[in-house]
Formats: sequence, C-alpha cells, structure tokens
Amino acid sequence: MKPRQRLMISFLEQHTFLSVNKLAELLEISLPTVRRDLQEMETDGYIRRVNGGAFLISKRDDSSEKALGSDPFEAHKKAIAAEAIKWIQPGDTLFIDSGSTNSYLADFLTELKDITIVTNSIDIAYKCMRRPGLQVFVCGGTAEEVRAEAGIVGPLAEQLIMQFRASLCILGTSGLDMKQGITDPFLSAASIKNKMLTYSTKRILVTDHSKFGKIHKAFVAPIESFDCVITDWEADTEDIGRIRAQGTDVIQAVMINNEQQ
Repeated sequence: MKPRQRLMISFLEQHTFLSVNKLAELLEISLPTVRRDLQEMETDGYIRRVNGGAFLISKRDDSSEKALGSDPFEAHKKAIAAEAIKWIQPGDTLFIDSGSTNSYLADFLTELKDITIVTNSIDIAYKCMRRPGLQVFVCGGTAEEVRAEAGIVGPLAEQLIMQFRASLCILGTSGLDMKQGITDPFLSAASIKNKMLTYSTKRILVTDHSKFGKIHKAFVAPIESFDCVITDWEADTEDIGRIRAQGTDVIQAVMINNEQQ
C-alpha cells in the first residue's frame, strides 16, 4: 500500500466517511489521484466507495480482511435471508436496518424490481443502489460502527424514516427474550428499529438461533409487535412455541446449498 493510501485509511478511521473532495484537500493531491487510490483500495478490500466518497468496510489487521466463513452462523443467516425475500412483492416500500443477516438479504434484493428501499445501512445501500429495479433512500445522520457494520443513526436518520409509510419492514436483532422482548446493545440502533416498526404495515424479524435468550440494554419492542419471526433450523422448539403463543408466527428456514456440515 502507498504511504498516502495509509494516510487515507488513518483519516477514514477518524471520520468514518470522507468525500473525494475532502480527501483531496487533506492530502493536497488532485481529485483524479484520489479516485485512482480509492479504486485500488476498494479492489484490495480496505474501503468501499459510495456517494462521491469512501468509508472503511472493516477494521482489518495485516493478516486478512474479515475472512469468508468466519461467521459461524453464516449458513443460518443466508438461509434466513432466502426465506425473508419471499415476503417482498413488486411495488413494496421496504424498511431494512443494518445487520449481517440483512446484508445477506440485500444480495437477494438485487434480483428484484419495482422496490423502494429505505435503509440506514451503508453496506445495503451500496449493494442495491446500482440495480435498475431498486430505488434506494439512505438515512442521513451519524455514521457509527454497529456490530462491525457501518450504520446511520440519530435524529436525522429517524426523520427520513418518518417521511415514509412502508408496506414491510425487515429488522434484525442481537437479542430476543420471551419476557424482555427484542433488545439491542446500542440505544441509537434501537431507536432506528423502533421508528421503522412504527411506520410499517407488516413487520418481520430475522434472527438466527444464537440470539435467543439474549438481553441487551436498549429495548426495541415486544415480540408480539412482529407479524413473523424468521429463524433457522436450530432454534429451540419450546422457544418457537412461546413466540407463537404470543400471537407471532414463526418460520424456520432450512439449510441451503449444503452449507451446514
């Protein structure tokens, strides 16, 4: 990596997102040079270019970037995403929040048409914004690293959500407990989820079985606020029964592509 590219990463670590113009100003180099460097850095997996600038896609060390398959629940999340995509119909306005399962869902979204997407996820927006059948609205606000993924939070992000009336929202979670409901480690992320729930007609929760029984500090909503919970084949049958007893449907995704060993 070139010395000025290392300097770019240093600036991006401080600011999360920087425009091409700002990088050129900070480094005192031309705009074409900035663009060439960013293209090289994106190819190498250090940054992602979006909306006239760039952001770090992960905090990586010298050994490797986030390795493919390093998530022990990757197969579960992909299966959940494949099930969730069945709920989305042409003409839908969709709220989708930041998170690893929804990031997999975005890979399926790129095959759909006539869908309006409102998201606070930079990763999801980047995946979807160049697809001709998708109209993408990205929340403005404060960029934060939420569970190793860049998400936009804060009052400005919430204001955009409140301008829409979504036919469907698909939300992830870090915690699902039968008594305490849906919770999140981050107050700012919990507030985004709550706003998406409030302004949606149909509400879907996507979560793998490892989140069951976990409680975090920020309350999002009761389980019964959701029409359906989509989880994986390893979810506890007693937990599934308790969720259904609260009036929320449960779908268990099955493994796909023989990913489970």
